[in-house]
Amino acid sequence: MANEIDQEFLVQPVNASWLQCNIECQEGCPVGTNCRGYLNLAAEGRFEEGYILAREPNPVAGMCAYVCSAPCERACRRGDIDRPLAIRAMKRFLVEWHEASGIPDEMPAITPKGTSVAVVGAGPAGLSVARELAVSGHTVTVFDELPYAGGTMLIGVPAFRLPREAIEMDVRLVERLGVTFVYDTRIGRDITFEQLQERFDAIAITAGAMDAVPLDVPGNDLSGIQYGVQFMKQANLGEPLEVGQDVVVIGGGYTAMDCSRTSLRHGAANVTIAYRRTRSELVVDEEELGETEREGVHMEFLASPVEILGEDGRITGVRFIRNKLGEPDATGRRAPLPIPGSEFVVPADTVIPAVSQAADNTFLPVESRFDIARGRVKVDPGTYASNVKGVFACGDFVTGPTTLIEAAGHGKKCAYAIDRYLSGRSIVEVEANVRIISSWRHEMPEFWDVIPRQHVPMTPVAERMPSPDPEVNFTTQVERGYDTTEAVAESTRCLMCNYNIWFDPFRCVLCGACADVCPTG
Repeated sequence: MANEIDQEFLVQPVNASWLQCNIECQEGCPVGTNCRGYLNLAAEGRFEEGYILAREPNPVAGMCAYVCSAPCERACRRGDIDRPLAIRAMKRFLVEWHEASGIPDEMPAITPKGTSVAVVGAGPAGLSVARELAVSGHTVTVFDELPYAGGTMLIGVPAFRLPREAIEMDVRLVERLGVTFVYDTRIGRDITFEQLQERFDAIAITAGAMDAVPLDVPGNDLSGIQYGVQFMKQANLGEPLEVGQDVVVIGGGYTAMDCSRTSLRHGAANVTIAYRRTRSELVVDEEELGETEREGVHMEFLASPVEILGEDGRITGVRFIRNKLGEPDATGRRAPLPIPGSEFVVPADTVIPAVSQAADNTFLPVESRFDIARGRVKVDPGTYASNVKGVFACGDFVTGPTTLIEAAGHGKKCAYAIDRYLSGRSIVEVEANVRIISSWRHEMPEFWDVIPRQHVPMTPVAERMPSPDPEVNFTTQVERGYDTTEAVAESTRCLMCNYNIWFDPFRCVLCGACADVCPTG
């Protein structure tokens, strides 16, 4: 009994870190976005201020408004009552409101430091590194082998989920800070890595993980196989795609979903996604999966490919075996175990493996002797420095495939480390954003506790592929976003976790009545 009371009335020292951790949506964001702040501003109709707050810590806020994995929503305490706030949808509303308003973004005053940095890769991590270093006063040049910036977001995410204008918005703001972009330039082909080392004071490698991991089953050399990364790259760059009538996509991530939906928009009649675990183990969110299924994609769970079947050199189908889930492994995930005698065949003339991606490090000079493990450059987790002096690395190039917001967070931390390296400082002091507010009685908005999560309007399925032209279908937005009324209603649902109530120890008798009436316990 005593232990239960101790836990219920646990006393902790109150400091800035403790207060910050109580704002769980912000704490859950890899770039530390003040989610509740822009939600509260939106609830008051202060949309431009909300946009500024959403944009401030996030170099890729435009892209995040559409395709962020939204870890903030998983952390949102409103989910303990009914459903979490639609934080990503609210960011989209603010971004689109700002763009429609025509109000220019204010640029920070920059004091040049006389140092230069090369960034290899113009994806989310690269854009984050470039922006933070430019704001800190360093001269930044970004190199990319693609004709445009955006990295995986440009070539891996379809335009019906992420409009190209959102990518251009983020890139434009980085360019306005004085960052130079050099496109169609591959390191090792158009310019050597050694030349970068001679020209720049530091190098940040943010080249992503965009090489497909081969599917290791018999028949993987048959005509009709297109790996997910390359498939989406061709679709996004407007290159010709060969899509059959019967498509099988192998994998359970966002790339698999994107490949399946892109196949439909390019004329496929039957599309199946095969995943070796169950629905609950999928890494994609339920909304994304739901839209994929509504468009007509069939999900085949607990199925692993054992052979790709063919005739006269072309694919005719895929042989699968059923799985059952075993005990959880070290990561907590249950391993799929094949069930003997459970094989079955799915007809196919196109197979798209989308199981994993790897980093391409072939542009690194062998004589530099980078420390590499499992194909990835090893870096110090605190400084992002490699074993080669002045060379740093971050993002998917180091971690393997992650999410947009995780890559952006990695990039920001790497930029801070490079700034410390170039400035000769060992630490960076960050002021805690904590204020004491005297309030006799804090008033929540009216009906805050009964307003349901606002449904995000979607384009009807029948209107998502309105044309025989695949390009028109590929760019028709699926999610339409909130209008002003919906946005205000949704943001009003916020519990305002940023307010930490201070109890007067001379008056509080630990009766527990406050905990009894608290909606989150």
